[in-house]
Amino acid sequence: MKRIYYKHPSNIDVLCNTAVALGLFDGVHIGHRALISDTVEIARERGLIPAVFTFGEGGELKSGASRIYDEGERLKIFEQLGIEIAVIADFSSVASLSPGEFVRDILISRMRASLALAGENFRFGYRASGRGDDLVSLMRDAGGDAVIHSIESYDLGEGKSAVSSTRIRTLLSVGDVGGAALLLGSPYKLRSVVSHGMGIGRTYGYPTVNTPLREDNPLRSGVYHTRVKIGGKVYTGLTNVGVCPTFGEREKHAETFILDFSEDAYGKEIEIHFIGFIREERCFASTEELALEISKNIKTVMELDRSEEV
Repeated sequence: MKRIYYKHPSNIDVLCNTAVALGLFDGVHIGHRALISDTVEIARERGLIPAVFTFGEGGELKSGASRIYDEGERLKIFEQLGIEIAVIADFSSVASLSPGEFVRDILISRMRASLALAGENFRFGYRASGRGDDLVSLMRDAGGDAVIHSIESYDLGEGKSAVSSTRIRTLLSVGDVGGAALLLGSPYKLRSVVSHGMGIGRTYGYPTVNTPLREDNPLRSGVYHTRVKIGGKVYTGLTNVGVCPTFGEREKHAETFILDFSEDAYGKEIEIHFIGFIREERCFASTEELALEISKNIKTVMELDRSEEV
């Protein structure tokens, strides 16, 4: 990605000839991906720079909602999809602008947008007073254009529904990582640099790598079948998400035992892709009892791997 701009949009260097995808893009789900891919495709056809305007950590989410992905993960996905410029603004920096001021001062004056693209449920301007048809008319009045995407739908066996970040959060909160993956377009993932933990797992034969979690991470506590990317390779993993009650509760985090991995992982970037929910997290009477349960869980994920290969 060529350039990333944070905080207040007035800090943006004046750009030229951009096609801008607009939205919160929490999770960058299949609906978001379709919109962004369309932005990149049209930008290339018209000789424009594909860009995104979105928001950073802040109060633009509904009260009580948790972020699916943090800023860093969203940026990586934007880049993978072909976006060259990302503007990540504080919501407060544009919240007071009218729809007309947002188009004039941000899209036209700062981002030099020839084209804006948004989903049909996109709202902008003071108190979310601007809608898709307003974006189209305001952009055209300014000599540009706008495209409004219809909402993607899905069917997880309960009839068709609109793809939404809210639905994905709900799926993650009950451990349905398979359903979440269908709507996200790829498995839900955690990414971090491996840090030193308490080293308890090593004492009973199952050394783990630790991954910190945001306090508001939506993922249900429990044990998961995972795929682990580390050092350019992919391994099978068994990941516990929670507070490790057997050893005295800690802050919610993820601990992953990586099968067939014996290298030193500390300081390396790790990606944990969640494939399926195995069981709830629980407190064991002893480390021996815990080790026996982990052995059973490892056999489960190995059997799942073999069934996927058939």
